[in-house]
Amino acid sequence: MTSSKTFALVGGAAMLGMGIASFVPQLSVAPRKAGLPRLDIETSYGKFLGVFPLNVFNKVALTVFGAAGIAVSQLESERPAMLYARAVAFAMGPLAVLGAIPRTRTLFGKWPLFGAEVVAHGAFAAAGAVTGFRGNGVRQRARR
Repeated sequence: MTSSKTFALVGGAAMLGMGIASFVPQLSVAPRKAGLPRLDIETSYGKFLGVFPLNVFNKVALTVFGAAGIAVSQLESERPAMLYARAVAFAMGPLAVLGAIPRTRTLFGKWPLFGAEVVAHGAFAAAGAVTGFRGNGVRQRARR
């Protein structure tokens, strides 16, 4: 299995697992108990595993990105997995940056991007960039 396909499978499984598990209310600390800031959209809002501030937007995005990663990892061609890795880098990189900026850390009251979310988005973005732009598929084309 190539590095892009491995990233898509492992990263996708991690995101899908976290996305699904985050919908279990018992695995999250209520926003007021966790000291989280108010949001305009507090549907399913809380601190997942006491670490990750998530609301319904984070949870749906994790589930979709995870399912997509697993799906593209199973395709015969390397290209969809490489494009997936790049999409993860381009989607999660800016979210990590926005989460680190005090004025945009809640995406204007809609989406919690602060705390451990900055680290998680940054790690996924970095891994996606490395595998999407330096993965086997890119190197093989460069040798031709």
